[in-house]
Amino acid sequence: MLNPDPPPGPLPGPTLGILIRLLHEAALRLQQRGQGPYQRIRTLRGLYYGTSHSLDFERRQSRLRNWGFNLYLQSLAPPDPTPLLGASLVRALKDSAVVWHQDRWMDAGHILVGLEARTRLGASRLPLLGQGGTGLELGTWLGDLGGAAGLLVLQRLEDPLARAVPLLFSKHTYDLRPNLEGDVAGYLVARDPIVKNRVSLLKSHQFVSVAHALEDYAQKPESDWADRWRLFARLLGAETGIPSARLPGRQDLLAWVRKKIQGFTSWYLLYRLQDAGRMSRAALAEASRHVEGAAAELSELFLSVLEQGLTPGASMDLPDLPASPPGPPRGLLALGRLAGG
Repeated sequence: MLNPDPPPGPLPGPTLGILIRLLHEAALRLQQRGQGPYQRIRTLRGLYYGTSHSLDFERRQSRLRNWGFNLYLQSLAPPDPTPLLGASLVRALKDSAVVWHQDRWMDAGHILVGLEARTRLGASRLPLLGQGGTGLELGTWLGDLGGAAGLLVLQRLEDPLARAVPLLFSKHTYDLRPNLEGDVAGYLVARDPIVKNRVSLLKSHQFVSVAHALEDYAQKPESDWADRWRLFARLLGAETGIPSARLPGRQDLLAWVRKKIQGFTSWYLLYRLQDAGRMSRAALAEASRHVEGAAAELSELFLSVLEQGLTPGASMDLPDLPASPPGPPRGLLALGRLAGG
């Protein structure tokens, strides 16, 4: 989504504090109607992704995207909660989809997708065959980065020299940073501090509400906010014990992320080409030549974002990588045959 300029003075848009107040009210109304903790997370997630009443569907009108989110979350689409919450509260929650906190924007829907995935062991831990990751990964950072790589491939079908940063990390076009902040929060909000090196499942008997969990994550003095990128990097398998401008073991992590992005990008391109009415053997062959390069660039940029988060006061500038040269046609053709292309 478009990312507005960081506000220099009075905030023109919603803040995390405003979102938390709205979520408190939503939790109260849903609890009064008998919804438990997990059901409330699922209901709120449906306002943003995976339903015909979601903000994402208002913008994209894609039933396939709805199906994908629910597949990754191992969930049915939750019903429209407008009769329970009221139209004005629903609209206010949707209008607070991207919120400002301290010095950056954060996507609320990605937080809720991550939280819901962590209510199910299968969605949190088990990879989906052929798509590159678990449901949690595909619904959060991997889906964001793989989708971004797919957009870059499509742009390179028109302009082979198109670069990733101006297209995908720019306030003037599309900025992945709010999504990635939401993805990090989706992994860490209401985490079990005893579980160190893997994503912790949510425990319903300890979970009060999304609003309380967000307060604990980002607003209390002892919160994870200042340390969030180190905690997230550790969950990805990064070595974070030694302060450094570059991650130890960077090349291994880079290769792992690149492989995951490349796997999801191919599936994403099938969806986008089919949706645009551009599915053909020639289009698949040409797109497949750019997948590996786009995945390599997005993985490099993702690790740069991680390293910025690990380095207090680091510049927010990202390396403006040159466009990778196209390679020979690869496995996208076989996927296209499976999909009927």
